[in-house]
Amino acid sequence: MGKWYCGVLVGLGVWVLISPWVLGFSALNLARWNNVLAGIAIITLAFWGMVPPREGM
Repeated sequence: MGKWYCGVLVGLGVWVLISPWVLGFSALNLARWNNVLAGIAIITLAFWGMVPPREGM
């Protein structure tokens, strides 16, 4: 994947992570935790996509 693509995914992950507070549904416990965990997963996988593959394996 291109680095620009991973950057877009990091931005999406950050949005998903902070959206309960921005959109005002942070009082809904299940929805808030769903977004927080999904945002962390998206950000983690996006950064993982930036790591170059190992050679010689």
